[in-house]
Formats: sequence, structure tokens, C-alpha cells
Amino acid sequence: MIWKTNLLGKRIKNLNEQYFSDWYKKSEITFYILICIVMGIIQSSNADHDAAINIRGYISHIQSTIVILMAFRYGYFGFLVSSVLIATETFFIIRECFVNFDNYLLLGLTLKLFTILIACFIAVLTNRQQIQNRKLEIMAITDELTGAYNQRFFHMILDDGIKRAQKNKCSVGLIMIDVDNFKMYNDIYGHDFGDEILKSTAAILKKIVKEESYVFRCGGDEFAVIFRNTDLQHLESMANNLRKEFERLKKDYYRDDIYDKVTLSIGLSEYPNMSKSKDELVYQADMALYHAKNLGKDKVHLYQDAILQLRKNISSDHQQLIGIFKGLLSTISAKDKYTHGHCERVSAYGVMIGEALNMSLKEISIIQYAGLLHDIGKIEMPKNILNKKEELTEEEKNYLRQHPIYSENILEPLGEIDLLTDYVRHHHERYDGKGYPDGLAGAEISLGARILCVADSFDAMVSERPYSKSMTMEQAFKELEKNAGTQFDPEIVKIFIKIMKARAA
Repeated sequence: MIWKTNLLGKRIKNLNEQYFSDWYKKSEITFYILICIVMGIIQSSNADHDAAINIRGYISHIQSTIVILMAFRYGYFGFLVSSVLIATETFFIIRECFVNFDNYLLLGLTLKLFTILIACFIAVLTNRQQIQNRKLEIMAITDELTGAYNQRFFHMILDDGIKRAQKNKCSVGLIMIDVDNFKMYNDIYGHDFGDEILKSTAAILKKIVKEESYVFRCGGDEFAVIFRNTDLQHLESMANNLRKEFERLKKDYYRDDIYDKVTLSIGLSEYPNMSKSKDELVYQADMALYHAKNLGKDKVHLYQDAILQLRKNISSDHQQLIGIFKGLLSTISAKDKYTHGHCERVSAYGVMIGEALNMSLKEISIIQYAGLLHDIGKIEMPKNILNKKEELTEEEKNYLRQHPIYSENILEPLGEIDLLTDYVRHHHERYDGKGYPDGLAGAEISLGARILCVADSFDAMVSERPYSKSMTMEQAFKELEKNAGTQFDPEIVKIFIKIMKARAA
């Protein structure tokens, strides 16, 4: 009985959305019904028979036109409403036939019958057209492979959600989801198997969120979920619950030999408390997702705004620099989104290492600033060099190696922050003295610069870039260990790997 009640409620809701979603549609159908009722009352009145025949004839034709129009505009619903009205009038005509039969009454009765038949035929055609239109609309907004909503609809819903949030002073939550190691499944098992993973993942996500929200496929192995009117704490709770429910349900959707290996990385952010625009919301959720994967995958990560982190940790002497940092980060972002996210992650890794080394708050803060701004000099580099897929020429390499010097020059006015420009200038120096730009070695390189060197190299290794494929975290650890003592400070490598493994556990 409950499911019947739910089904009825759903049909009423669909009817309301289809025919009563705005004031125009409500006004139109109300007008049609009122006209039919008024004309029916006039036709059924006991006015003088001879005087009313001509008027009734005209009214009957107008009424038939409206009935057909209702069937055309509103399909089965319009036909049902008009049929009830016509059936009522037909009853009065039949009753009058028994009292005072004439050919005009028979003609009116025949017209009613033909009107019903024509309206029924038109209602059937209209309903078929509505079904076809709905199918086309669904095809236009859904991903053919997974059945989740597509990227086009994602942007439509997000735009609408932002507008509603602005109008109603509420929020929009965005969760970005990535299937870990998806490329590996494609390479080992084939693309058909990869498609099955995507379809199963979409089915699980739709089952978890149900009607609370929208599930989108945003391309490749990336999905998104939009939540309306939810605070940040609740959003984070839902993201963790989504991951937990995915782990519980996945054995019912994936092959027995693979289900325990399929995991999700999840990043999230929120508007308007964390981001101030749609593009910023998408960027933040993407960066959080990136960070979740870099932390070892199968993780949920809330975007950490670099400027907010600076506000918490920056000393009173440096508070006036917040605006400068914000402007510099905006400049990086405008030039290259990857570099902006890379700088934020390097800064976070640098802070982690500094805390593990029990450095002072002031020293950690300078590493944080330097991590955020270490690649600011790349704004001087053309994009065709930064994003070149082919191997760089020797001339291009030498040009790119100048970016630490450009960074130092840009940050020179901030010389009041001790060691900031030193860390930025020397983050590409090598422990064996073969780095650039000054060829420093060992302890000649400041501790902050050695920390940034490890953090910067690790993030570059685990990041997908136009000119190189990403490594897994374990592969990046092996690369760090392999080059400890030559490129990297061995003690910092050891500490960093220990921290990252602890976080990934």
C-alpha cells in the first residue's frame, strides 16, 4: 500500500511540474476550464428553446474548439478534464431529448461525440510527442554510457544553484569524485571493462544520494555531486558517508576479483563561504580532489584555502602582506591553473615537513609563503613552453631554469620577510651541487629551500601534466629515495615519506 501511495504522489508531482510549473500555465488551463463551465451552464439553461438554438450552436462550436485545444496543450490530462465537462453537458442534452426532442438536439449530441473522439485522438498524439520530447531532453542532459547527468547539465544546474544561493542567502556544496587507478584498469583489462567500472560507479553513486541531489559524469573517470542548501560541516559528513557507503555497496556491483581494489578519491568545497563564484567552486573542489589523490588515494579532502591558512598563521608583523599574497596567487591562477594548485600543495607539504622537524612557527610560516609563491616567476614564461608536450630544447630548458630568479625579482619588495627570497631562488638547487641557478650543495642550501625541493619534486611526480604522466605515490617515494643524497637532502626525504605514509594509512 505504501508503494502505491508513493507512486501516486510521484505522479501528482510530475503532473504539477508539467502543467502547473508557472503562473502562465496555471492561468491558461484555468481559463479553458472556466470557459467550458460557463458555456456548459448557458447551454444547459432553461432559456426559450427557439431563441436559444442559434446561441447554443455557436457556443457548442467554441466549446468544441476549446476541448480540442485542451487535449492538444495538455494531453491526457486536458482530455480527461474536458471529457468530464462534456459528459456533464451531454447528460443534460440527453435529458432534454426525452422532454422535447428535435434535430438540433441530435445534432448537438453528435457534435459532442465527435469532439470527444477527435480530442481523444489528439491527446494520444500529444502524449506520444511529450514522451518523445522527454526522451530527447533526457538524452540531451545524460551521459550515454553511465546514465548519470552529463557535463553540460552539470554547468546548468551549478549556475542555477549559485543564482538561487545568491537570492535566498543559502549555499551550494560540490563534491568531485575520481575512480582511483582507472587508467590501470583500462590498460590491463581493456576499455570494455573500464566502461563497466564507470557504469557501476555511477549506479552506486545514484543509489547513495538517491533524490537528495544530482550525480554527474564530468568526463573520463570523474564524477560530481551537487548538494543545495547544505553547510560545510554537513557537506563533509555527506562526503565521508558517500565513501563509506561506496565501500559497503561495491561488492554487489563489481566483479568478485576486482571489487575490493576499486576506490574513490573525493574532494569538496562550498559556495559562498569558501568560494565566491562558480568557477572558483569548481576549481577548489578539483584541487581538493587532486590533493586527496596525492595523499594516497581512497581519501576525502576538504579544500583548504591558502589565504585563510595564512591568516591563521601569519605573524602580526606580516598581516599587511595578505593582500599582496592574494594578488600574486590570483596572477598565478590567471596564467596557469595547474601552477596555482601545485603551489598550494607544495606549500602544504612544506608546512608538514617543517612541523615534523619542530621548526618555529615563524620558520614554518616563511616556508608556507615560499611554497605558495615559489613558481611566481613562471608568469614570465610563455604557455607554449610551460605546457609543451614534446621534449624541451636546450635553449628552452635554460630559459625555464630562469624562473627561480624571476620569482626572486618579483618578491624582492617583500625582502622584509627573512629568507623568503632565498627559499624561492634556491628550491631547484641539488644536494650534490648540480642544481640551478647557483650550483649550491649540501648545507650551503638553506633548510627551507631543501624542504621545498622535496615537496616540489614529489608533487610534480604525482601530478598529471601535458608533458608527463603521473606516478603513483609509491613510485614517487622510490624516486625520492633513489635520488636522496644526490638531488635531495636524505634526512628530509626520510621524514617526508614517513609523514605521507602515516597520513595514507
